[in-house]
Amino acid sequence: MKHRTMAIVVVAAIMVSSLAWAQGSGIKVQPETELTKYLPATVFLDNENVPTQKRNAVLLDVNGKRAVVSLIDTTGYSAGYQQKYMGVILTVGALKIGTKTLPSGSYGFGETKVGNGDQAKVTIHVYDIGGKELATIPTERQTDMKAPHSLQVVVAADGSAQLFQGPYHTAIAPGE
Repeated sequence: MKHRTMAIVVVAAIMVSSLAWAQGSGIKVQPETELTKYLPATVFLDNENVPTQKRNAVLLDVNGKRAVVSLIDTTGYSAGYQQKYMGVILTVGALKIGTKTLPSGSYGFGETKVGNGDQAKVTIHVYDIGGKELATIPTERQTDMKAPHSLQVVVAADGSAQLFQGPYHTAIAPGE
């Protein structure tokens, strides 16, 4: 009986520690004071050295690894470059955006918008640092946003997270 009780206690301890680990995993938005340690002033993207925008950047803890998502300042760059790129993703671990898992690395992203107003459809395009398109990710529009930010990550109580560009969003999660 003593061994059975001990086995039950060990199994319960494993279950509790597993549950605590699962609840502690996922995506967490880090404070701006931490962001300044990780956000570079510029990023090299498609043969250009482009400034990042601290005011439109977020630092994430993704299962203990860092990821930075930032808009970039393309003022003064060609119209084609401005149309292709609006931001950068820098990640130390795998990061899933929509249905696409990005391995560790640096990526540029932009968006295309078809239609107007509430009926517009926005698609995110992700590129490697050489400019090759890696993914197209559809977004959804959240119509009840009061004052949407240019870029933000919202983590729900259940631990799920959404990457927002204005009122348009897509899921963001740790990669597999």
